[in-house]
Amino acid sequence: MVRLLALRDFRNYSSTDVEFQASIVIFVGANGQGKSNLLEAIFFLGNLRSFRTTNIRSLARVGEEGFALSAMIDTGLAWERSLDVKYGRKRELRVDGALVRKASEFIGYLPVVVFSPADIMLVTESSAPRRRFLNMFLATSDRGYLAALNDYAEALAARNALLKGNTANPAELTVFEQILAIKGAVIVCKRKNAIEAMSRKMAVAHSSIVRCNQGALALRYQFSQVCANPETYVAKLAADRSKDSARGATSLGPHLDDIEFLLDGKSLRAYGSTGQCRLAALCLKMAAVDMLDEPTDSKGVVTLIDDVTGDLDEPTREAFLGVVDRSMQSFLTFTEPPSDGRFDSADVFSVENGLLEKF
Repeated sequence: MVRLLALRDFRNYSSTDVEFQASIVIFVGANGQGKSNLLEAIFFLGNLRSFRTTNIRSLARVGEEGFALSAMIDTGLAWERSLDVKYGRKRELRVDGALVRKASEFIGYLPVVVFSPADIMLVTESSAPRRRFLNMFLATSDRGYLAALNDYAEALAARNALLKGNTANPAELTVFEQILAIKGAVIVCKRKNAIEAMSRKMAVAHSSIVRCNQGALALRYQFSQVCANPETYVAKLAADRSKDSARGATSLGPHLDDIEFLLDGKSLRAYGSTGQCRLAALCLKMAAVDMLDEPTDSKGVVTLIDDVTGDLDEPTREAFLGVVDRSMQSFLTFTEPPSDGRFDSADVFSVENGLLEKF
């Protein structure tokens, strides 16, 4: 559980320290006061990413060069774990006070899943948000995945730079193509296994919410079979050099993969209603919570629920709030204090213009 959260120059918070005693924490306030920023800070400490933007610089308070975040986490054992992040001219990461140099050494100590109104874009928009979600999910649960992803990204950038320069030495290209093939095959394999497991759990969540027969919900991984085998992968990269040089980019690999949401075998992106797409995204995140909570050494998952319950009908809301019951700790935002009895023991804070006050 997160016991203490500290923010310095983050979004609209100049210097804020807040303690939590309960497993359910509620932030109440009007829109634009900073409720979501608190959830974003917790998410960042878990993933070193924001769930709202890819521009890390924009997270710093207006007029400041950087920001700092800290948390004390109750491990459920005999000690608390501290996580500290500083972003300015350079990044500084610390776990239990010790400096760590790689993101892979930091991510994973705070498993976190966020639910937000923007989740529908995972179903309706282009492939980039889906890959980003999958990468963050797997990075949290599998440090080997994050290491492979980082190595792949570096090799991809290097190969593309050589292709764009039109002076690429075949020997240099071969070095980076071998890295792409080896690491890319690892990425594809891990994604395939995760998507298959997530698809099964999504189907269970969907069937628990939709009582009448509205079809089966599933995921389908869209990737090149060539990339599953390093030998065929590296041969295809070599064969595609002229084509890729002309376009200035690598045209094969997991950086182009996608996930398709299917309802009764039909693409939700192409044929789904807004309600169906929103429910599919909700079930995806519910599946993610279940999967992160499965390992025997799991200390539980922190769920961040950003103003998503108001538009849900009663059966969906009840099924969804079961996520709160299964989570190690949940943080929720509301514009008005909830009257639901399940929140009677929650820590409740009012949020106004970046200032917090406990009810």
